[in-house]
Amino acid sequence: MTQHVGTQAYERLKQAIIDCSIEPGALLSDRHLSEQLGVSRTPVRDALRQLESTGLVVRRGRVGWAVSGLDAKDVAEVFELRRLLEPAGLFRMVKWDRERLAWFVSLFDEFTTPMDPERIARYLKVDDYFHRTIVAAAENRRLTQAYEIVCVQLDRFRHFTSYRYHGRVDQSLSEHRMVCEALSRGDAEEAARSLVAHISSAEEKLTAIVQGTVTDPTLAQANPKEAE
Repeated sequence: MTQHVGTQAYERLKQAIIDCSIEPGALLSDRHLSEQLGVSRTPVRDALRQLESTGLVVRRGRVGWAVSGLDAKDVAEVFELRRLLEPAGLFRMVKWDRERLAWFVSLFDEFTTPMDPERIARYLKVDDYFHRTIVAAAENRRLTQAYEIVCVQLDRFRHFTSYRYHGRVDQSLSEHRMVCEALSRGDAEEAARSLVAHISSAEEKLTAIVQGTVTDPTLAQANPKEAE
């Protein structure tokens, strides 16, 4: 029962931080949180320790914890990890059997540009699956675990940046297809270069949003994940 309560406390706090209901930099009091969640302080403290391991929470000495900040440096660190982790799987993927690889590189064939807004939700799911599959292809459990922490941070970025660039999704689609084309030729090196370029492009857009420097007149309220 105690473990179940602790898990619930962790999931509720994690989601509140990811969707920015608890804002970046906010101080966290285990006493106040226990009152809000209707649980004792012990499961809340356990949840905060778990959240610290994900990078969503940082310890503040004797005063407790705080939600980790979110600025250009945070974006840079997370995307640097993406550039280091994601390409690893590509070098195994080119060794897949022809049928399996052909299926993977055709993931984006169903989409056209300019993309119909009604197709964006579907595209974003394929996008997420695409990157997770590449990481999983490395067949490295520790790498996959590290990437899950990156994904948690990316989810928070998406909620924090509550707007997007119109047309970024079309650029993103083109970038994904370049990765797929290289894979279809069995060229892991070129696929890795294209993937890194795609990640860097997404970082550039997200950094501009976080810094508040976006001045593009096409900026509009929408699903922020399109910026990736």
